[in-house]
Amino acid sequence: MKKLVRILAAEVAVIAVLAAALLLLILNPAKKEAESWIFADHAITDVASVHVENLFGSLDVSAQSGGYVIEGVPSELVDLEAFIDFLGRCSAVSALKRVDSDQRELAEYGLAEPSAQVSVTFRDGGKLALSLGDREPLSGSYYCAVDGEKGVYLLDEAWASRYLMAREQLISFYITPKLEVSSALSAIRDVTFSGGPLAEPVTIESVGAGDEQVKELARSFGAATHIVRGAGVYELDQTYGLTVLEPLCGMMAQSIAYYGLTGEQVDAMGFAQPDMKVEFDYKNGTQETEHYVLRFLKATEDGSYFYANAEGSGVIYIVERYAFFDLSYDKLLLRWFLSPLLMDVEGITVENGSEVYDFAIDQTDPKNPTVAMNGQEVDITLFRSLFRLLGSAAADGNYLGVQSAPEGEPSMRITYRYTGGKDDDVLELYPGGTRRVNVYVNGVCEFAMRDAFVQRVNDALTAIGAGESFDINW
Repeated sequence: MKKLVRILAAEVAVIAVLAAALLLLILNPAKKEAESWIFADHAITDVASVHVENLFGSLDVSAQSGGYVIEGVPSELVDLEAFIDFLGRCSAVSALKRVDSDQRELAEYGLAEPSAQVSVTFRDGGKLALSLGDREPLSGSYYCAVDGEKGVYLLDEAWASRYLMAREQLISFYITPKLEVSSALSAIRDVTFSGGPLAEPVTIESVGAGDEQVKELARSFGAATHIVRGAGVYELDQTYGLTVLEPLCGMMAQSIAYYGLTGEQVDAMGFAQPDMKVEFDYKNGTQETEHYVLRFLKATEDGSYFYANAEGSGVIYIVERYAFFDLSYDKLLLRWFLSPLLMDVEGITVENGSEVYDFAIDQTDPKNPTVAMNGQEVDITLFRSLFRLLGSAAADGNYLGVQSAPEGEPSMRITYRYTGGKDDDVLELYPGGTRRVNVYVNGVCEFAMRDAFVQRVNDALTAIGAGESFDINW
């Protein structure tokens, strides 16, 4: 979070609007009631200092270097909305009505031993000191007395509640800023999860914000927005991806356990070796990209709550169990192994034992590409059907773990050759379990699929040679 001094400076536009509204009120004054009790009528930025004493202790605010400092609270932890509201309640104060014309019976209103005492100093040297008493049972407002004013007054609950709060209520429980764009997929650029249920770290990378290597890898999957890097490279399943990415945006703690700690103190609590770590880049709308390293330790035996620390913050939060604590690697991966766009492919080779079918694609005219199989032109409509069939190769949903290198020759090998110099993609199918083939994508196998795919491709290849249509469902 930007330093409070800078953020408050950004409120100039709001103050300008307030100033314009004030000018209109001056030019068109409203009719005043017979009596009114205004104790302070200043702009928020006119406040020089505030001191509050209440049942929770003391709260001290002072203007420094064009901004404000809350004693004992790091500026990056301040809840700006709550703090600006608090200053507003200190800069402009008025009573709802006067309930007693003198102060001879303060005890009757709870003012002999006040529940809160407030002292405000303004930049022009003016001061305001008031005391809060009991709550008036019917209206919910509070009795108050003001130095220099005779009588006892009723103060609106919205003002009184700010004088009665603990200092911690000005602390933001947001660990990361609230999401300002439509989707977490737009805000989270690159994120790496490690620990927890994961045997190895898993990285999700944004294609749009990625470098040339990422963009080239993504061409294997057509219009992919994110890729997943584990043992291999896959397209992200956006539906499941959102369940683990959304909690990172505007992450809010249940409470704050400690703040103001040094890095050494935080690490000594166990965060040097956390139960889980999430490292990511956060591009939240027009804001600058921020890098976060969130570390988590189990806070309860059943794992329903965790301690959380944003590395470098010196704050220990308590958070609920978010979805990413139960992240399932295989659910991140879209089922389809390879799904490039036809416009990105210049050739495909299908090897089936001793048979080799080589398709060369001529896209000189992108609207009317031509295809030759082993040197002989084939019907483009039939080839498009084959292309859809090959792109339908998909995992059966059971994660096998990373398989060892295969032995012997595959039942089928499919090689995609790309335009623009991108490396080939190779899909190799080896006999697996019952009616299954293990699928190696560029040498990595973590899934199997139904072996009916192999037979369907063989039938399609034969049909294309004969110029006949074929079924692509398997």
